[in-house]
Amino acid sequence: MIYLDTSVLLAFTLMRDREPARFQATSRLFDIINKGAIKAVTSFYALHELLVIAIQGTKPDWEAGSEFARQALLTIFRTRLLYIPLPRREDKIIRARLFSALRDATDLPHAVAAHTVGCTAIVAYDEHFRAITDVLPYKTPDEVVAELEDDGPLD
Repeated sequence: MIYLDTSVLLAFTLMRDREPARFQATSRLFDIINKGAIKAVTSFYALHELLVIAIQGTKPDWEAGSEFARQALLTIFRTRLLYIPLPRREDKIIRARLFSALRDATDLPHAVAAHTVGCTAIVAYDEHFRAITDVLPYKTPDEVVAELEDDGPLD
């Protein structure tokens, strides 16, 4: 099971026109997820970040921002992605030392959530996660797709 960071959700939704190569890679990844070839999770923290980015991108036009957020969330909800809750306070405290190499505090909830539910990798377009690859491997969507396609046909 893999964990999808906010950067992957962004590439698949709000950034699809700005970053077509990333959109193509994440689309292929979601095709694989939707076929059941791999299980993938994300957290409510990632969904919240997606919502905030959509709304802040149109501030002060709350109606437009809300519509962007709604469309992004609907796109995600139409997939077979699994959802996990925010990490409990105890889990954050216990695992904080494991991920002390993370320099961006906003990455910690993703790492803790992924580790808590037993993910084998965190999938992102965020190089900060390379700092914890000894605890939780970091991969890009392109790397995951390539690995799965190397294992055999997915169609």
